[in-house]
Amino acid sequence: MRYSLELLVRGEESIVVHYRKAASHWREIWSRPESGSLSSLASLLTSEQSWFEKNCGGRWVGQEVMVVSGLVGLYETESGFNGGLPRARLLYDAFQSSYCSVEVKSIAEEVARSYDLLDASRV
Repeated sequence: MRYSLELLVRGEESIVVHYRKAASHWREIWSRPESGSLSSLASLLTSEQSWFEKNCGGRWVGQEVMVVSGLVGLYETESGFNGGLPRARLLYDAFQSSYCSVEVKSIAEEVARSYDLLDASRV
């Protein structure tokens, strides 16, 4: 999350634009039938990584925006993952089993730990 936070601290408005685009794209991804199972979602994520890199700030920023907007988009401060926990866990597992870059998988791990997704999913 270093890239996003650095851009936020610098007051770069582009990061907000990138996250808005990403949130919209995630709504599209979740509406696809492929988003319902681990293997098909993992395959979809592999192909979508390039979209995020192209449309959300370049390689490094785009990878971060992809993961953060996907996982955090399923979280609410007051209720946590609540009803979105199964989908959040599916997304995390799909990132890990995809052919996305090592960086994407690492960011997914970092975000999942930051939001207690890994602990919450064992309950």
